[in-house]
Amino acid sequence: MLRAATLAPALAGALAAPAMADPHPQLAASVQQRLDVLGFRHVDARTLSLSQLAALQLQLQGRAMAFGIHRFDTEQRVKAILRRN
Repeated sequence: MLRAATLAPALAGALAAPAMADPHPQLAASVQQRLDVLGFRHVDARTLSLSQLAALQLQLQGRAMAFGIHRFDTEQRVKAILRRN
């Protein structure tokens, strides 16, 4: 009985806290920086899902950010990722 009395306040506090804080602020910041460079400044990376952030992070590496044909392909792929929910 004593254990239940001591665990109850701790459990209540844990349940009252938000289920998850922002788990990916560094990822969102990195993706936001790359979106800005590509001209997608109107997109707020903090509002994207984790799967969208991960896909964008993988897409926006290396030659994808270079000017030329790679840049056009990258913009099209970014648009497709942003359309996903």
